[in-house]
Amino acid sequence: MIAATMKPPSTLLYRVLAVSALGAGALGLLLPLLPTTPFILVALWASARGAPEWHERIRTHPRLGPSVQAWQAQRAVSARAKWLACSMMGISWVGMWLSGVHPSILIALAILFTAVCAYLVSRPEPSELEP
Repeated sequence: MIAATMKPPSTLLYRVLAVSALGAGALGLLLPLLPTTPFILVALWASARGAPEWHERIRTHPRLGPSVQAWQAQRAVSARAKWLACSMMGISWVGMWLSGVHPSILIALAILFTAVCAYLVSRPEPSELEP
């Protein structure tokens, strides 16, 4: 009887990954160098495989849902999100420069941040999604 209610190990791993990624995404809201969006997307991916009810909950979340749905349907990013992400990366880079971070790290981060901003700017803005 107990074995019938146990989830397969892979389901448990996906659930752990989903919760961990969602937690890291939440931390990204507070820590300037920790990105939020990639962790939310990993949580969405993992929850689809291990916890469909969590997956749907993330997709329909009042705050996260519209951005997640726009990304899934159209690979689109809002202008506000693009502006905010690029601005925060710029502010983070300037903060590191002012605090005396080693020049090689600053160069590597400048390249990385520029590439990420270029990718974000190249994404279309979301059109009206069907309900």
